[in-house]
Amino acid sequence: MQDLRACIEERLRRPPPYPQERFAGRGIVTCAGGRRYFTCVWVLIWVLRRVHHSRLPIQVWHLGRNEMSEAMQLLLEEEGVEVVNAETVLHRYPSTIAGGWPLKPYAIAHSRFREVLFLDADTVPLADPTAILDWDIYRRSGLLLWPDIIELRTGNPIWTNLGLEPRHCVSVDSSVIAIDKARSFGTLDLAILLNENWKDVYKYLHGDKDTFLLAALLAGGRHEVMELRPFYIDGDLIQRDRDGNPFFHHRTGSKWKLFGPNQPVVAAELTLHCEEALAELRRRWTGAIFHAPDRSELARTQVAELIALKRFRYDTSNGQGRLFELLPAGSIGEGRTDLEQHWAVVERDGRLVLQFYSGSRLVVELLGQPDGSWRGASLGDPGFEARLVAEKEWQTWPHANGERVCRSAEDEVAALLDPVLFASGFDRDVEQELQAALSLLNRLFDDVPEQMGAKLATLPLPQSWCTALEALAQTLRETRDARMARSSRDIVTPVDINPHHYTRVF
Repeated sequence: MQDLRACIEERLRRPPPYPQERFAGRGIVTCAGGRRYFTCVWVLIWVLRRVHHSRLPIQVWHLGRNEMSEAMQLLLEEEGVEVVNAETVLHRYPSTIAGGWPLKPYAIAHSRFREVLFLDADTVPLADPTAILDWDIYRRSGLLLWPDIIELRTGNPIWTNLGLEPRHCVSVDSSVIAIDKARSFGTLDLAILLNENWKDVYKYLHGDKDTFLLAALLAGGRHEVMELRPFYIDGDLIQRDRDGNPFFHHRTGSKWKLFGPNQPVVAAELTLHCEEALAELRRRWTGAIFHAPDRSELARTQVAELIALKRFRYDTSNGQGRLFELLPAGSIGEGRTDLEQHWAVVERDGRLVLQFYSGSRLVVELLGQPDGSWRGASLGDPGFEARLVAEKEWQTWPHANGERVCRSAEDEVAALLDPVLFASGFDRDVEQELQAALSLLNRLFDDVPEQMGAKLATLPLPQSWCTALEALAQTLRETRDARMARSSRDIVTPVDINPHHYTRVF
């Protein structure tokens, strides 16, 4: 924490200037990557565009190709949404992003808008939220936050660790934030810093939520918190407008499931619209983050009996995938957990249903799919989607065991390193032009240095060109490696509110 305190003090002494030339206008920003939150953000966008007819531009930020496939991006773009891969922005504006929570303040700060209405992917606006940006309570300070049903305790060590006066105050639900960056850029900078240091900060906070409040207090800037607390209904927060009416349904405990039953929206008239959105998404998307392989070789085998296959890949939307063994007599070998201890197959309405049981109840039901996989969802709490695929079939996926899906610049690099550029000897202007072009490609693709090496090996170049291009490739490699190291998705996030740090109001 001492290093963080020193960084905070330095930022307060030298706050970053607001880059006025970069930002303009108003827009909605959200963060959504992966199957679970992509489903949520699809419903959010559907409601904004097709129910409330909001015309504000929307940006959806994510952390790379492991979270967002080309097909998923195209679906959003067809709805008029801008999709932003934070990894490409990190190259120009470095930070350390360790998951979706720390991404939120970074996305707000580096979106192209001056005024941002940030909405969590799992919110459902019950009315057009764009009116917020014209409310007096927002215009007074340029930073409007919404309260949670918990409060920060005076004894929470975060106060003294950050050099703030201890106090008992409302905690923030960061699912909705309205901010004018021209007036609150220093606050955003400190929020990014706090989330970069999540290993220290999240010990005392429930994720990113109160980093916005703490950043505002550190910066000494004006901010407002809506006076009326949210309603708490079936594990979800219902945030209210200025008059106390339900305004946002924050689905904290009932994330949208693509397959399976969903808890209705608190505004009953919106439930049908949300179900229509999910039905359309099921029609257009398989639920998989699929990236096509480099080669068109696809191998599929016939699916045999479940016990004969024995080993499977079992994926759920609330945890890591794992190997799963289905054994005779309803036993489960490798992969067994408290929720999946026994299995059975029953026939219902002409279809086979694969069931998993805990020690006391039926937990999961899966239906057979045409491709031989099984897909379905849990019954009741905890809610999650599940898929079972034979292990040998899973291995035919192009990136089944890859930690990262890379984007290749083979064609672009080959086009730039055309032999005609080098035919008349070494040219300093051409060298500088190539450096600029290849550096730009290096922000968008993951293998520019390697593709340069492969291409240069085929060209009969004079030594002057070899020396210059090899040095450039090394520089690009170092820059690329630094960019890729700045993002990760393995952040450990708290599940329960720590009673030593927070007081629950109701």
